[in-house]
Amino acid sequence: MVVIATTLGYDGVPHAGGTYMKALCDSMEPLVDLTVVVPGMRSNRDAAARPGAPRKVVPLGLEPSSSLPGKAANWLSVNADMRWRRRDPGMPYLPLLTDLVRSREARAAIRAADVIDLQWSDSIRLVHLLRWLNPRARIVGTFHDVMSQSFLREPQDTPAERRYWQRVARNSHRHETRMVAALDEVVVFSDKDVELLGSPRHTRVVRPPLAQGPLVRHQSPQPGDGTVLVVSYLARDENNKAALWTVAELWPRVLDRAPGARLRLVGGGASDELRQAVDGIASIELAGFVDDLEAEYAAAAVALVPVLQGAGVKFKTIEALLHGVPVVTTHVGAEGVGPDELFAALTDSPDSLAGAMADVLADPAAAQAHADGSQDWARTEFARPRFVEQVLASWGLAPGAGVATPG
Repeated sequence: MVVIATTLGYDGVPHAGGTYMKALCDSMEPLVDLTVVVPGMRSNRDAAARPGAPRKVVPLGLEPSSSLPGKAANWLSVNADMRWRRRDPGMPYLPLLTDLVRSREARAAIRAADVIDLQWSDSIRLVHLLRWLNPRARIVGTFHDVMSQSFLREPQDTPAERRYWQRVARNSHRHETRMVAALDEVVVFSDKDVELLGSPRHTRVVRPPLAQGPLVRHQSPQPGDGTVLVVSYLARDENNKAALWTVAELWPRVLDRAPGARLRLVGGGASDELRQAVDGIASIELAGFVDDLEAEYAAAAVALVPVLQGAGVKFKTIEALLHGVPVVTTHVGAEGVGPDELFAALTDSPDSLAGAMADVLADPAAAQAHADGSQDWARTEFARPRFVEQVLASWGLAPGAGVATPG
């Protein structure tokens, strides 16, 4: 089996994509001979050496070089990718594409594979090349999100921005149509994405296996002062914008209703703009990356998911539900997760979001009773045994077909 992905998972990976890759590889490595191919940028090469990374990783492109010609080749490759990506943000990573053709190791792995699983849209764009390299392989495409939807949600405040993102979205939709037609199986994380891709018959919904360990009930804090928790990888543009919006638009409204409330922003990659925005605000803590999210959720009165952009299922929303914390979210944050009734509040209005957070802080016990039911639902929906069965089925495998699902 060969998985071609944008990024790797490892112990403590700080972003949702890596979390999924970690779960996928941990689940599948005991069952199949798995090779993971990724772009060869430094972050992936470093990740491959971290504890918990996949056992067999092939990084392609940007081979470290001390020679002038090697450095020049890498510079040209990266700059060519940047230039073309301005026209086509969803294109495959150019250094990976060129090395995929040149690398004997990569070609050998591709040609020997019974199944090729392409993670993310940029990898799925390679489906026709891979079909040529290995006509007999079963090729599966896992859409973590539908990029045409994501591009349409980019800010379009000027006519030029509107023309650009509308053109990019149309181009992305055309590619999605071709990719779906070329794949043996399409994998998505929600029914919503099935519809966005045109409801193709060869689509399978695979829920990310985020439920772990025994059930632990969240203990609601005392009424009054409490902590509002936002967990996100702040280096991502949509998460940075969501955090800035929270600080500027939501948090003053919360303090008007609950003067003793505290906001804790957890996640690495905070921008200088965000650091400046929270500077001097005593009720806000920019915590950065933390090793123990269990403790963060345990200490929180309410989890806020304030994203307004992006596409795909938001893992941070699922993780908050699984920890039994009352969740207040925007529609983008809730998209594809499950029924609206799972959430303490679901709205895009700053006043309504702030009011909902204040209501939870004022009566956490009432909110907790509802959150316990949401936690029970999430532990079933996002369970690992179910995930393993669905991935094996998407790969055309099943217990008794050379693999055995864990008991």
